[in-house]
Amino acid sequence: MRKNSILILAALLLSCSGQGQAPAVTLNAPTHVQAQAISPTKAVLTWTDNAADEEGYYVFGAQVQPLATLAAGTTSHTFEGLEPETTYRFGVQAFGKAGVLSLKVSADPITTPALEPAPDPDPDPDPDPDPDPEPDPDPEPEPEPEPDPSEVILLDWTEVEAPELPSGVKVFKTEDKLEGKPFQAWYAQASCTGDIEFKVLFPGDQVTKTIDQQAAANEKCLVLVNGGIFSAKFLRPIGFAISDGVQTPWRISEDEDKLRLDREYWSADGKLHPVSRGLFGTDRDGNPGVYWSFTPQHGTVRVYDKPIPSTAGETPCPEASTTYPCAPSPWTPFNAVTCGPVLLKDWKCPISAEKTSKGYWKTNYELWADDIFGVVQHPDRTALGYKADGSIILLICDGRISSSDGATTLQMAKIMRGLGCKGALNLDGGGSTGMWVKGKGHINDLTGGNRAVITSLGFFAR
Repeated sequence: MRKNSILILAALLLSCSGQGQAPAVTLNAPTHVQAQAISPTKAVLTWTDNAADEEGYYVFGAQVQPLATLAAGTTSHTFEGLEPETTYRFGVQAFGKAGVLSLKVSADPITTPALEPAPDPDPDPDPDPDPDPEPDPDPEPEPEPEPDPSEVILLDWTEVEAPELPSGVKVFKTEDKLEGKPFQAWYAQASCTGDIEFKVLFPGDQVTKTIDQQAAANEKCLVLVNGGIFSAKFLRPIGFAISDGVQTPWRISEDEDKLRLDREYWSADGKLHPVSRGLFGTDRDGNPGVYWSFTPQHGTVRVYDKPIPSTAGETPCPEASTTYPCAPSPWTPFNAVTCGPVLLKDWKCPISAEKTSKGYWKTNYELWADDIFGVVQHPDRTALGYKADGSIILLICDGRISSSDGATTLQMAKIMRGLGCKGALNLDGGGSTGMWVKGKGHINDLTGGNRAVITSLGFFAR
């Protein structure tokens, strides 16, 4: 199929009493307007409803008139009958009584994927096929490579009784020694298909709540852990999260020359470097992935199989682009959180304890402070990952108490590898680390209190 190159612009031309004059714009405009191609012929447009007194919404595409008129409070619309390999731009506008309108807001352009090619006909069909063949067995999951024993830590885990959880969610605990030191940790595992889904919660811009409070506010919550690292000063994520397709507000540090923390960071060398944030998430279909992300502009997230190799003490690297550090992946996060470092990518741990000749961590690509990168420090930690069969693991460990000495990031990577994870990401730790389980409440140590956090994530009844 010849690839189209059509950019379809959104527009609205309304007249007032036949005089050709548009009414005054007084309604609050929608924000976080994002479009996503979900098939070669379908796309979904999502937005945040900010106009409390609107009568409804117009959504736009190919024509100058609205493609659809939607009810008040609507926050998404699916466009069907699109052309494969075609670039579209869609937009949305609120309308009120007496023709009052909000500003029109357009999403970034999207390109629909190509149609899957038809399978080749069998060049040598069986002349005498079996009239009643046996059905093919279920496909085997992606084979897992045999791990290097030095990359794996195997612990003795015991299942935690949690009768209020559905059978598809399991919780385990260990009090096994971690390389000779006291250690206690928990992990929850679920296959997020069918009646269970993975979600990221965001209680609101510059709002913090404990995981217990965030779980209590959502009756479908089954297991919840804390999410990404955040600033106690600005009360926004360092990086970002995506909750049901909507990216959290961009944290810009006003007193640091409008530093954009989704895409750049001050290093210990005193230089501002571009960074790609480690990201764990699921797409709209629930398929998990671990990548490095970059936001060229707020609301546009690209994900990469390689990080920007930013290293303290070295010349700042270029920003990520459509070709650097590699071509972006077509996978699109729908519920996701950024943090770091990435613990596992395709079964391999991309971090090490190696330092440069100038004394900086060689693989600290996101320029985290030592207490976060932590290849030698061992506080409480939180991590999440996924296995080759698509199931997701949430892991926490206690630290800095007599019964548990905590874990380094390298140890967390090896523990996740020992649980069978293909990809894994380190999350916020220390006083933020916590796990809440339906019917049991907060299950890990609360020495130092129950810290309020910006984001949380876990398993939910669908």
